[in-house]
Amino acid sequence: MARQRDVGERPPLPAAAFAPLVPGNSLSAALASFAVWANSTANRRDLMVRCGFPLEDDLAAFLLLNQLIYRGAARPTDLADAVEVSTSQISKVVARLEEAGLVRRAPDPRDDRGVVVGLTDEGRAVGDRIVAGMHDHFQQLFRDWSDHDREELSRLVVKLAHSIDAVTVRALSRASGYDWSDTGA
Repeated sequence: MARQRDVGERPPLPAAAFAPLVPGNSLSAALASFAVWANSTANRRDLMVRCGFPLEDDLAAFLLLNQLIYRGAARPTDLADAVEVSTSQISKVVARLEEAGLVRRAPDPRDDRGVVVGLTDEGRAVGDRIVAGMHDHFQQLFRDWSDHDREELSRLVVKLAHSIDAVTVRALSRASGYDWSDTGA
């Protein structure tokens, strides 16, 4: 961003303006940091390169394919909601993925008038590479953790997902495509 012309004429910010409102060593800060990191363009582009995503610079296609990895076949409207773009934009992304042979459209078995988008065999192979790349990354992240600590983190994060879904009236289930409504965590 270019420096504004009158910035030198403005009073300086007080020291308190440079201190975060949320302490850095808190659950809230950690969860926010994880979300920002996981959703960062740099992190996603790194995974695209590591897994050999065939549409090299198409982040939108990568994100849509990831939704199908986690959801299975889905309606375009659900995919648009999940990646926060319009349905017309999703149609364009689906067309690029179809052209690359990674997805195809088919009738929705639950709605005679609807369409779903699903992975082709080639799309599943690319998806397997993405999942393997994520698995390798997590192996590195947790290499110094004991089995007990990894299992405990997994148990608690799944419990958190169930709690978020219960408190937000199933918003996590709708956004992720997984059914987190089961309270058996």
